[in-house]
Amino acid sequence: MPKYKIIEFPLFDTKNGVLCMYESDASKTAGVPFAIKRVLTTTGMSGSDKRGGHTHHKTHQILICTSGGCVVDLDDGTNTTSITLEGQNRGILLYPYVWHVMRDFKPDTSLLVLADMEYDEKDYIRNYEDFIQQTKRL
Repeated sequence: MPKYKIIEFPLFDTKNGVLCMYESDASKTAGVPFAIKRVLTTTGMSGSDKRGGHTHHKTHQILICTSGGCVVDLDDGTNTTSITLEGQNRGILLYPYVWHVMRDFKPDTSLLVLADMEYDEKDYIRNYEDFIQQTKRL
């Protein structure tokens, strides 16, 4: 199973602005592949801030920079990669057990997160060493 996937969302020129649509429909190639149970937004980050630094046991989520941009570091316990995230129509779908850190925020970045589960602290792994131990058991 892949640990992450880039999703391109449709953009529409409405003649008085650009509309980007995030639909919860697994049958569409550009849709959100799960029912959205939680929506988070984060703003006010500076370029030196870091966000994330955790993973989930069950939650799937999509990270989208609706304005600005950032770098997202991904780690599945074996492989690491970094992806530049910018543009309201491009998101990263994260599967469970992907450690993620967002960094290098551009000015006025707004980060949108769509998740398939409601908040549950027990779903989080917030210690990197615990994450590595957990991935060895998978």
